Amino acid sequence: MKIQEFRDKIKQCKKEDVEKIAAELYKMLPKSKKESEADQLIEDIISGKAITQASNKKKAPVIEFSGLKYQIELFLEYVDNGYYFAPNRVVPKAKRSKWRFEVKNFIKMINEIPADGEHGAESALLLRGIYKRLAYGCGYYTFTSEDPFQSIGIRQPDFYSMLVSRTFASGFTDENLKNMLEDATLVFTDLNSLHIELEVIYVAAIPTSDLKYKVIEYIKEYVLKYETSLKLDKKKHSNNTYWTKEHIEELCRTMLLISLSLCEPDKAISYFWKHVREKNKEVILFKMLYTIGSYDNYKLWIRVYEDALKKGIVPRESLEEKYRELTNKSN
Repeated sequence: MKIQEFRDKIKQCKKEDVEKIAAELYKMLPKSKKESEADQLIEDIISGKAITQASNKKKAPVIEFSGLKYQIELFLEYVDNGYYFAPNRVVPKAKRSKWRFEVKNFIKMINEIPADGEHGAESALLLRGIYKRLAYGCGYYTFTSEDPFQSIGIRQPDFYSMLVSRTFASGFTDENLKNMLEDATLVFTDLNSLHIELEVIYVAAIPTSDLKYKVIEYIKEYVLKYETSLKLDKKKHSNNTYWTKEHIEELCRTMLLISLSLCEPDKAISYFWKHVREKNKEVILFKMLYTIGSYDNYKLWIRVYEDALKKGIVPRESLEEKYRELTNKSN
């Protein structure tokens, strides 16, 4: 008979029958078992102590944060040293391909830490450390995988969203706002994600207009920094130059998204035209209209398109088709 069947039968018994069954079962126990376990268990049940102990066992174990922090920081150090990709004597070959299980476990343990608790801010920084290594691994080999986010089964936008929530739980400080801006715009993306997905998450997480205006100022500072770097870069066609231009573009896109959320797009549109580095102005138009389209602001889309025509820009066929579609809807 299984324990559940036994319990069901007991429930059907009268009080005196339960007492008889208990007495008979007690008699069957060896004397040593009675003295070592049964007698104490009976006393604990009568006093209510056993119920308390059972409920305590169900509670999730408390995570020892300092130990977790040490493990994650050691992992990040090993990643930075290339120990999970290149041959070395620190991380055994068999363990290098299992890095994703370590990361999954780290994320699970971090998520069990209250984001607004004692270790909330530190746990967010640890999560950010993992995120940045995975993102870097989308551009350069640091793991035995071309797409680290896919390896752990989490799309980059989903990981970023988790990071944003945990980071801002400790406040919308200058550091937190800048860190999350960088992690949306100044990182490599996985094979199935776009920067704009990260940027939309970031903008949606900023709750007030004042904070959004503050971020716009941060963006201007970053763009100035990168444009100064381009002026000093003597290698005009280097890999570094390419990525610097990409960073500027994503920062300008984020400014436009913020301005769209504020219903004040005009200054951001002018800024986009001025700072996005493309020789072909039609390419800038395409990128700008794509960003505006993500907010379903079709009146603005039409206006920007028509302004571009007045400047002599000839849009690609797909934009012409989109324009005809939108103008037909508005008529």
